[in-house]
Amino acid sequence: MGYGTLFYSFTIMSVALENHFGWSKSFLFGVFSFGLLLGGLTTPYIGKKLDQYGARTIMSIGSLLAFLGLIFLSQVETKLEFILTIIFIEIVSTFVLYEAAFVAFSQIAKQKARLPMTQITLIAGFASTIFWPLISFLLDFYTWQEVYIILSLFHLFIAFPLHLFTLPNRELSNKQIQHEDNSLYSRFEGKKNTKKSMILIGVALCLIAIPIASIQTHLIGLLDTFGIEAVVAVSLGALIGPAQVGARIFEMTFAKKITPIASSIISTGLLLLSTITLLFCGYSITIATLFVILFGAGQGLNYIARGSLPLYILGSDNFGKNSGYLNLYIKVVTAMAPFAFALSLEYLGNITSVIILLLLSIISIIALYFIPKENNV
Repeated sequence: MGYGTLFYSFTIMSVALENHFGWSKSFLFGVFSFGLLLGGLTTPYIGKKLDQYGARTIMSIGSLLAFLGLIFLSQVETKLEFILTIIFIEIVSTFVLYEAAFVAFSQIAKQKARLPMTQITLIAGFASTIFWPLISFLLDFYTWQEVYIILSLFHLFIAFPLHLFTLPNRELSNKQIQHEDNSLYSRFEGKKNTKKSMILIGVALCLIAIPIASIQTHLIGLLDTFGIEAVVAVSLGALIGPAQVGARIFEMTFAKKITPIASSIISTGLLLLSTITLLFCGYSITIATLFVILFGAGQGLNYIARGSLPLYILGSDNFGKNSGYLNLYIKVVTAMAPFAFALSLEYLGNITSVIILLLLSIISIIALYFIPKENNV
């Protein structure tokens, strides 16, 4: 519901906003991207609050704020109101999406949180599948303002009670936090390799986020540069979702047999192979199909790695803070990558641009390989 109402809804609702106000797509999506960037900048702060007060409190508040944000969005009349509301919604989204949910499971299941992290990405992977048709259906009967009000009710009457009554209470004082800091995490704090591990995790996840964000946002146009027609490219793009689901089912099945580091290397390796096949996809539809399947599978595993890898290396204590800083860097890179890749395509061409993505994937794998093994828990 969080992804369906706060993220994926914008793809369809932006058309309604464009028709109603006459605003350009560049303005609408520019504001949306800016909101995502500012939301990313808040992740370290939200992560600390998740550690301090527990996911139950923060995610419950987030549901109420998401309800208000969508109500505000239904009432906008000027560009300034739209800008401020989108920024508010994207900041609030950090309270209720993957970042917060991963912290919630780390607090409930500690080191066993990897499986529920995988399960929740599997379920959330259907957000667009459910909400795109739902929103399109609602727009046939209601105005865009009324649709946003309906979407807001998902947070008030479903998400809010679920967060409030299913998550355990964990209201921690500063003294309690300090006590926890002296347990598992501080044991790593004293090790000389802890900072190295954090840097390598950050480098690996940030670098591989560049190919993911670049290909995801330029998929249709990118395939077109390799000779794949737009109609075919759209059909191929539909395979990404099932590939993500398949990879996550694989992760659930073999989670006990492979470490999060190994899973992260597999994920990055799949994305590396996808960039290689992309270079040759113009030769046949079969190769192009292989490209989108490899890309979807690698992307699906990568979202799990963003939670399971830092949990595995650094432990569950202070997980909100650690993952908050990592997500900050990832979101900044993700916000910049599509624009940078567009410039690269324009000035360097498609082949050189894809080779750059390939090299970034290789460096990401190298960073994962050199994470100090003695820090693993």
